[in-house]
Amino acid sequence: MSEIQHITGCPFCLNADHPLVFFASEYFRAIYNRAPILPGHTLVVPARHVAALDDLTITELEHIMVFTRKVNHIIGKLFPNEGFNWTLQDGQPAGQTIEHLHVHIIPRTEGDLPEPGDWYPKLQASKEKLIDSFTRPQHTEKELIHITEKLKSAAISNSNDFQS
Repeated sequence: MSEIQHITGCPFCLNADHPLVFFASEYFRAIYNRAPILPGHTLVVPARHVAALDDLTITELEHIMVFTRKVNHIIGKLFPNEGFNWTLQDGQPAGQTIEHLHVHIIPRTEGDLPEPGDWYPKLQASKEKLIDSFTRPQHTEKELIHITEKLKSAAISNSNDFQS
């Protein structure tokens, strides 16, 4: 793959060794959400700056689901869950708030929200905010790094669990 393009000021243009990246591949990065809707709320972002799903190469498309499934396994080790919501808003009219493609992975348990679909209005409420909402509690940088370190350890200790 050619050199990864990063856009200055984009909060999702992160190198693989960035302190908030807990899992990375040649094509994607996983970061914990600064203002999680529920514990474990994680984002999968392309390594290079792309705004929409149509901007991914065929190779990236071939890798996104496998990578996201691996991230699902990692966060599932640390955050109680009985299922997961995966969502991708493609374009501003669809609710995309940052012009860098990203997949939300949200661990779910029975009764964690009043209604199973209540996570989406919480996500939509963050349209004008950076890396989600300032109306939801946010982790401090120290808390984010602590969670990221735990997730990195889970990724390393469970690397044999990942099947292609």
